[in-house]
Order: sequence, then structure tokens, then C-alpha cells
Amino acid sequence: MDHAFFSTYFLPATLVLIMGGMGLSLSLQNFRNVLRFPKAVVVGLVAQMVVLPMLAFGLAHAFGLSPTYAAGLMIVASCPGGASAGLISHLLKANVALSMCLTTINSLLCVATIPWLVDASLGYFMEQEAQITLPFWGTVKDIALLTLLPTGVGLWLRSRYPAFAKAADRPLRYLMPLMLMVAFAGVAGAEHQGTESLVASIRLLLPPTLLLNGLGMLLGLLLAFMFRLGPMSRITIPLEVGLQNVSLAIFVSQVMLHNNGMAFVAVVYSSFSFGTAVLFGYTLREATRRIRRFLYFRRLQRFREGLKGRR
Repeated sequence: MDHAFFSTYFLPATLVLIMGGMGLSLSLQNFRNVLRFPKAVVVGLVAQMVVLPMLAFGLAHAFGLSPTYAAGLMIVASCPGGASAGLISHLLKANVALSMCLTTINSLLCVATIPWLVDASLGYFMEQEAQITLPFWGTVKDIALLTLLPTGVGLWLRSRYPAFAKAADRPLRYLMPLMLMVAFAGVAGAEHQGTESLVASIRLLLPPTLLLNGLGMLLGLLLAFMFRLGPMSRITIPLEVGLQNVSLAIFVSQVMLHNNGMAFVAVVYSSFSFGTAVLFGYTLREATRRIRRFLYFRRLQRFREGLKGRR
């Protein structure tokens, strides 16, 4: 695929499709749920937009990543709200409303937070190299056009034409991952000319990206426990933390910053994050179910023993 076509047309089209598909799955009820679950939403946002970037910063230092890869890791952490988190929450019967709320709010907030976080990361990690910056208002405009606008169109289409939204849901589930795979292949091909170089870069990036994913989900779970959220919210929040909007991260790196190395970090992260999130969520759900069942039988046993004592 021609590099200019890939970066100028294909990546933006992929992002618009994904955000539009997410909008088709939203409704006004999702926004009302923000008022119903304020504590869970705040905890989820803190985990995604504060804890995760801090974790990425620490891992970049701990592994001594190159400035390009360190900045790429920060870009991944600053693009929360993967659309697939809602799908996994639905499959695991977790708090889907909370997932949709977090994804929607993140799509709004990242318009302002991404330019600031990315510019700060570039200034810190790449100060010794050619200065790369993102113009704040220009970035806000580009991200808004490519995220908020298609999401809003999808939301409007669902409200006006629910039958169309329902019919489009199934083909989009297949089309969106396919386009993402092509996008990832394009980034990998632009960054690496040989197999040995590709394998070496994957080996270098796999440990920090795996830790970012795994520790991020664990910290999200810890916050959910600390604030005594319900069992379904305790599953949903780690999933939201672990699944990033990698298509947006690739767009920022590839199209806005013209840096294939930064985009490649998002590709490596995306290669396993869906699988680890499913495994983490399923394990947590089963552990929660077994613990609740154990506690139920313990209470039942104590109740029966109390009845025997009264006799």
C-alpha cells in the first residue's frame, strides 16, 4: 500500500469508521447513566486518564526505552477508550452502561488531554532530538473532526433510524477489525524493512507494553475495590483501562507526527491487548462468581446451624 495513501486517507477513514460504529452503539440513556453511576465513572476516568499515563512514564524509564518508543508508549496511554471494551463487557455480562459512559466521556475529554499529554511527552523524552510538537488547537480540531463528529453522527443515526443501526452493527464488527489489521500491517511495513528488524523491535517493546496492559488492569481493579464498587463495575473498569483506542494512537503518531516508530508501539500493544483483556475479565468474573457462591453457602450453613441450635 502506498505510504502517502495509507497515512493521508486510509488511517483517517479507519478511525472515522470505528468512532462512527461506536456512536451507532450509543444512546441518550448512556449519558443519563453518568448521573446514575457518578462514583464508578469518576474512578474509571481517574484510572484511565491519570494512573495509566503515570504508569507508562514509569515503565518508559524503567526499561530505558529510546525517546521514540518512550513517546509512543505515552501516546498509547493517552488514548483511552477502546470501542472493544464495551463488547467484552457485554460478552462477560459486566456493567455495559458504565463501559459506554466511560468510552463516551473519554472521547470528549481526549480532544483536550491528548495534545497536552503528547506534547509534554515529546518535550521530555525527545529534548535531545529534533523538536517535534503538536499545535494544540490544530490537534483539538483534527481529533474532534475524526472522533466526536463521527460518534455524533452514529448517535444521531441510531436515534432516527434504529433499524439501520441494528442492521449495520453486525457487518461493522467484522469490517472494523479488518481495517485495523490492514492499518497495523501498514505501520509495521513502513517502520521495518526486514524480518530481523521487526522481530527485534517486538522483543524490545513486548515487556513494557505487556506490563502497561497488565498492571493497568490490576491498578484499575485495585481502585474499584478501594472505592467499594459493585462486582460488575470491578470487571468493567479494568477492561476500560486495558483496551486503548489504538487507532487514534496510530493516527496521532503516523499522520500528525509522521513518526512510524511511535505508531509501531501502538501496533505491538494492540497485538495482544484484546486477548489479555478477555482473559483478565473472564478470570475475574469466574473468581467473583465462585467467591459469591462460597459466601452464599457459608451464610446458608450458618443459618441452618442457627436453626438446629434453636431446636
